[in-house]
Amino acid sequence: MGFDLPVCRPIFEQYVSSYGLADRIAFQAGSFLDDPLAEADVLIMGHILHGESADDKRRLMAKAYRALPKGGAFVVFEELIDNERTENAFALLMSLNILIETSFNCRAADYQSWMAEAGFRTTSVVPLRILFGFRHQRLD
Repeated sequence: MGFDLPVCRPIFEQYVSSYGLADRIAFQAGSFLDDPLAEADVLIMGHILHGESADDKRRLMAKAYRALPKGGAFVVFEELIDNERTENAFALLMSLNILIETSFNCRAADYQSWMAEAGFRTTSVVPLRILFGFRHQRLD
């Protein structure tokens, strides 16, 4: 299921249809901040948290923790700044843009700390572009 603001429905449905998955993936309109998250074995927040305040990031991580069953997984897909702030130029530039707009930015360690506060026992940072060899891969 995809969960996002109502205005995103047509974009979501067109994208899902382009992969032939319209009969398998549904859309639910809502607000991450205002509405409860659906219970699921896996919750993925892709490019959701980066624009939120530190307090809202914490709140959303806690909501995700409460929506997951024991053994469930929470996946955050973001361009994260490495803890030393020396690698991933794209994330550093994106963070600079966010810093200009919101006056804060975060490192991978910040996300891991907030997840621990929410109750998650183990966290790890996996650079997906290294895992897959490149960014944005269509598997069909």
